[in-house]
Amino acid sequence: MTRTSPTHAKLAQPIVHAPGLFHSLAPGERKRDKLDVTHVAGDTTVRFVGFEPLDSTDLRVLQGLIALATAGLRNIRRLLRDGQSLRTSLDLKGDAQDERTVAARFTLASLADMAGFDRGGFGCRQMRASLQRLSNVTVLVDRPEFEGAFRLVSGYRLDKHTGELVVSISPLGTTAILGRQGYLRLNMDEVRRIHGEVAHLIHSRLHWVNQGDRRPVNMDTLCSYAYVGVRTGSALRKRRMAVRQALKELMDVGWTVTEKYPGTYLIGRPRRASDQGELVTRAGVNW
Repeated sequence: MTRTSPTHAKLAQPIVHAPGLFHSLAPGERKRDKLDVTHVAGDTTVRFVGFEPLDSTDLRVLQGLIALATAGLRNIRRLLRDGQSLRTSLDLKGDAQDERTVAARFTLASLADMAGFDRGGFGCRQMRASLQRLSNVTVLVDRPEFEGAFRLVSGYRLDKHTGELVVSISPLGTTAILGRQGYLRLNMDEVRRIHGEVAHLIHSRLHWVNQGDRRPVNMDTLCSYAYVGVRTGSALRKRRMAVRQALKELMDVGWTVTEKYPGTYLIGRPRRASDQGELVTRAGVNW
């Protein structure tokens, strides 16, 4: 990454906190199951529906898209113009038709570098397939004085003049990027340095911990961040082993992990740096 490359992504809280929105998939689960996840916070309900469940690959691609769009704030006019050009493909319904949208502009190589994918053929195929899955996710929002629906992201289009791909971001993602609502900042250097699937999933979900702070989290909660469904016996032991390995990866990127009691960990998020941030809550409606 170059000195001017995006350092962080501003993420909407429901995308981070929705239980099971992104999780480790069992063999055959993608073909067998569909996505249907609901996040409730106060009087706001956000539901994610799609043809296929989403995994850590989709999480990383979305994080990369949001980071690229976040960096686009340096040219806010183009950011909004690009978002406007693909509004129809977001399939905006209800009150969402009045919301602003922005877009990410990128090449597959820049997305690969941003989210830690290989630039080769396999990495490109992974990202293209993920972009397709993400564009098939519908988000339904119900809160006081607002009821609407939209795609999580649009399908991508090619800018023939620059050779770049352009993907429009939903109103849910746009409000976080523009900083108009509560949002979470994600350190993309940490994302790139993490390699394990379970580590990526747990890393994202742990962003309720403020930077420089430490919070106790038990093993069952950590397992729920990466897996869905209840397991016992050897399957549960394998999940716990994977979580312990994921915690080691978090320590490698600067997080602190201390087992205070059997099965209970005190987890600390790195302190805020000049190019990072913590949970920011601004006045206004909370998605």
